[in-house]
Amino acid sequence: MFLKNFTVNNKTALVTGSGKGIGKACALALAEAGANVIILSRTEKDLLIVQDKIKKLKKKCSYYVCDVTNLKEIKKIFSEINKLDILVNNAGTNRPEYFTKIKRKDMSEVVDLNIKASFDIAQLATKVMLKTKNRKKIGGSIINISSQLGKVGAPLR
Repeated sequence: MFLKNFTVNNKTALVTGSGKGIGKACALALAEAGANVIILSRTEKDLLIVQDKIKKLKKKCSYYVCDVTNLKEIKKIFSEINKLDILVNNAGTNRPEYFTKIKRKDMSEVVDLNIKASFDIAQLATKVMLKTKNRKKIGGSIINISSQLGKVGAPLR
């Protein structure tokens, strides 16, 4: 178990970028802590692996194959979600290039995913969360994951 003293029994969590890496670990940790999990990624094969692991933990898990920068897709997904308590906004990317060589297209892709998509998803998640009865009493959580490179630079980062 990732989080021995942490429980989120009967909560519903959504994790973006959950097919691999940190997102996968977050989805599994939330399931181990008692949450039902909704996982999003661009790669169905990865989502099926994560879903299988979560179901072995006897938790519900649904998945959506999507590009989180596609607002139309994301709105459709959120229209199907009735309950949400936790959002882990994890999907993100980087283009490790020298500052003077970054192409505008690459910069736009990074901004669209790391900033715009995170904002859109947080806003849509909040709207779902606010519909929950007793929300003021039970609360809700939005966790935005980012890189330390926002604070400190690194070569080719």
